[in-house]
Amino acid sequence: MSDAKTRYGAADIRYVAAFDPDISPARVQVALALHDTLWNPPDRERMTFLDIGCGRGLTSCMLAAANPGWDVIGLDLQPVHIAEAREIAAEAGLDNARFIEADLAELDEESSAALLPEVDIVICNGVWTWVPDPVRQGIVTLLKSRLRAGGVVLMGYNSLPGFADCIVLQRILYEVSEGVAGSESEKGAAALAVLEQLRDSGSPYLPHPKVLSHVIEAARTAPAYMAHEWFTPFWRPVFHADLARDLAAARLDYGGPARPAASLLHLNLDPARRDAMAQLPATMDPETVGDAFLERRFRSDLFIRGRRPGGRQTLGDIRFALGVNPEHAVMRIGTQTGVANLGEAAEQAILGALAAGPQRVRDLVALPACAGLTEADVALMLFDTFTAHPLWRDIPNDPAFAARAARCNHVIARRLGREAFASKAPLGAVVPALGSAFALGMADLAVIAAIQGGVPADPEALARRLTPRRDDPDAVATVRKAVEATLTHHLGAWRALGVV
Repeated sequence: MSDAKTRYGAADIRYVAAFDPDISPARVQVALALHDTLWNPPDRERMTFLDIGCGRGLTSCMLAAANPGWDVIGLDLQPVHIAEAREIAAEAGLDNARFIEADLAELDEESSAALLPEVDIVICNGVWTWVPDPVRQGIVTLLKSRLRAGGVVLMGYNSLPGFADCIVLQRILYEVSEGVAGSESEKGAAALAVLEQLRDSGSPYLPHPKVLSHVIEAARTAPAYMAHEWFTPFWRPVFHADLARDLAAARLDYGGPARPAASLLHLNLDPARRDAMAQLPATMDPETVGDAFLERRFRSDLFIRGRRPGGRQTLGDIRFALGVNPEHAVMRIGTQTGVANLGEAAEQAILGALAAGPQRVRDLVALPACAGLTEADVALMLFDTFTAHPLWRDIPNDPAFAARAARCNHVIARRLGREAFASKAPLGAVVPALGSAFALGMADLAVIAAIQGGVPADPEALARRLTPRRDDPDAVATVRKAVEATLTHHLGAWRALGVV
């Protein structure tokens, strides 16, 4: 057992590899702009990215592959994570990605400066609410020392009051795991059995059945998720206001939510609830008030070192490109009060324009069918539904860009594909125009990697390449049907973005 194991929960367990699209730089820019926060890096091709708690390096490798001029750094406590991330980066030819084993609790400003350059973008996803106070302080110290003025941090964390219903559940799972001698999988099996027993007995202190079902399903498909999520004495959801107060010591200001639609009061609350909020004391923190009414359990929030207003003024010049073939686009946002849409005429006009190529938001809003819509309306709909993706750069024509993306996609599919298929974790396909990657499942990544590897974009050819049992006609037919659906929905958009 490592020394870290005595101080951190699940410190010796390999975590599930999953790509996080929220940190895609173009999406960060749009999310901030929708909150009227200005973020305009002076040189998009020369930036430094830091992943705190990088796990096995998937997100870092995606960004390194998509941005060859960036310096991409991943930090993690687990040597097994760092070793695997280094292997993936080396195999993918990512000489701009490096991974460092580090205990954040041991870092002060001087050692942080010795370890890292100044950074422009940081992701700290799934760390803050699972670690002890010395690690939290280490994160703040590192950010204070290394984040440039104007730099952005994405914090993903379990928030209150949304996660209050899981406080009892977490304690039960932790105590069960502590009482079982054996491997983490054996602890997980015991904890899962107790959880199902409590559910069946009707315990009044468990979360809503929908939430509980998600926890149980995740535990069944990805045992490592259960260990990392629940088997730690440091599991502590936080109020946004408390997190913001702690990060203020690193001179960070709140920039806005990385997932804006779920935070908009006019979309999610009926007039009666909005009126009730308006009558609360003005001295209350607005995010605390919002969290009392909005269904925000896991929050992904953007903080910036030196917030400047004016982001809304930049929305019009942001270009979006289709992420799905237009006839299969679904421009609907589910909210707490129903479903939000732009209206059939506006949607068809927007999709028709995007079918001709990338479009600026201001040009979409200027379409006659979009009269009455704002730039924020259109940008939010495209952004939240992934109907279209904001571009980070012009769609490259350089074959070296395409070869670099294809090599990384192939390595990710080969090394992580089988595991991701079983756990249903999202992987990614590198898209240089986005400065990031698509978040998608292994089945779709396999199709992209095969086409990039020279297989014709034909359902029959792809099915025969991708079917494990090629001598089984039924198996080939099943894969062919799935591939045909994928190509019908996405092939045109993939080609337009230069993915295949």
